[in-house]
Amino acid sequence: MKITKKDLEKKEIELTIEVSLEEIKPHLQKAAEKISTKSKIPGFRPGKAPYDLVKSNVGEMAIWQEAMDSIISDTFFKAVTREKLETVGQPDIKVEKLAPGNPIVYKATVALLPKVTLGEWQKVSVKKKEVKVEEEEINKTIDQLKETNVKEVAVDRKAKKADKLELDFEVLREKVIIEGGKNPKYPIVIGEGKMIPGFEDKLIGLKKGDKKEFELKFPDKYFQKNLAGKLATFKIEVINVYERELPTLDDSFAKTTGFDTLDKLKDQIKKNILQDKEGKEKQRVEGEAIQKMVDNSTIEDIPNTLIKNEVHKMIHELEHSITGQGMDMAGYLKSINKTHDDLHKDFEPQAMQRIQAALMLRQFAQEEKITTTDEDIDREIKKQEEMYKDNPQAMQNIQNPGYRQHLLNLLTNQKVIQFISEKIIT
Repeated sequence: MKITKKDLEKKEIELTIEVSLEEIKPHLQKAAEKISTKSKIPGFRPGKAPYDLVKSNVGEMAIWQEAMDSIISDTFFKAVTREKLETVGQPDIKVEKLAPGNPIVYKATVALLPKVTLGEWQKVSVKKKEVKVEEEEINKTIDQLKETNVKEVAVDRKAKKADKLELDFEVLREKVIIEGGKNPKYPIVIGEGKMIPGFEDKLIGLKKGDKKEFELKFPDKYFQKNLAGKLATFKIEVINVYERELPTLDDSFAKTTGFDTLDKLKDQIKKNILQDKEGKEKQRVEGEAIQKMVDNSTIEDIPNTLIKNEVHKMIHELEHSITGQGMDMAGYLKSINKTHDDLHKDFEPQAMQRIQAALMLRQFAQEEKITTTDEDIDREIKKQEEMYKDNPQAMQNIQNPGYRQHLLNLLTNQKVIQFISEKIIT
């Protein structure tokens, strides 16, 4: 393997790596075995077909392409080790030469670990706030529980506050229905305030079958930027009017939620709210402690590759969250009137904070000799395998060799944060 090294700006380095045919051969053999497990080759069990037969069936280039990830993963690690480089994050790989029968040449742009000098962290202090549960919070939760047990009866009368209406309605701008502006059989409870200001008031006095057209202005800080502050026309038709009867708040109601008495229900709600608040306060003080320690440290310039990788990770996390809510990324971007490039720019400052925190925690772990053992990792893997035993995708991720490194970083960071919390949070 030949390695050419080129220093770049901001603690980045470019490695040009040439992998010889001798080093490539074992990876090609494994790639051919992998292909033969997927492609049925007559006369041979999956994974047992000879290399030349696999090559004649799928073509030599297919084997080389299948082998590329393994080749790069193996040789990049060896190159970094040989050059004694302390790298961080994932490399940016660009294949320069891939032709069967010839050495493979690729370039890897990688970030070098920025130097971190911890400040006098022992002088840092963060105060924890007292967490309390107000009666109003308990009542709000009970109201939500009552809503799940509400009785609704269709009535032939004019709608009033607290009634539920089922509407067909359209939203138009300049006589054209806006995107997502056609809503059939849409349920609305008058007085809940879930629609834009003024909308629910327009429904009072309407009966089943009534139609109405009116104009309203969207709030200046509306979440869909393209509609914020704009005047729109609303066309509605009442499909049904329902009178709603909420359950009486007593022990009988408590029994429907699994508790013997109303007092026991309220006690459990209080415990749940307290637990949630304590969890959020713990996150807040830990975040503040880490940020103070970052501010108290000296950290070299962050490589662009590292920032780009972290931003990509953050966008992936956002996309996962959005799809989990039944939306798609394109629709979300349109609703906030932004592009992918806009998101990249918006996320860069937060990405920088996350990277600085990770670098500080890593340096702290080294200086304070906080480590995670193989036994720690094995214990966590066993726990997760038991938790996700019925989820094949999760099990596959857990059993991936790279997942051990992820757990090593995760568990070590948890230990560092615990150590910091005990020392500087009061």
